[in-house]
Amino acid sequence: MSSARRRKRKSALAVEIVIPESILKHVNDLPKEIRLKFWDQLERLATNPSYPSLRNEKLEGMYLWAFIVTMNYRVIYQRAKDSITIMAVGTHKETLG
Repeated sequence: MSSARRRKRKSALAVEIVIPESILKHVNDLPKEIRLKFWDQLERLATNPSYPSLRNEKLEGMYLWAFIVTMNYRVIYQRAKDSITIMAVGTHKETLG
């Protein structure tokens, strides 16, 4: 069995969201307000990557993308044709150094 949590969302994009166990543990350790906002923003990403509050962007010089959870927290992810893999969740400093 894979150590990643996989969620198939029924959305217009039919995107599979992959969250590795280590990332999921980190998300669960975040403050409740941030954790809830993370799940809301992830749902928005799966259904409408252009949703304004995501501030979704491709990271320069990388095959990675980022969206914001709050003004202080962001998510780094990798896109594939039918999936999104969460690579990091944290403050801007934590995720981009």
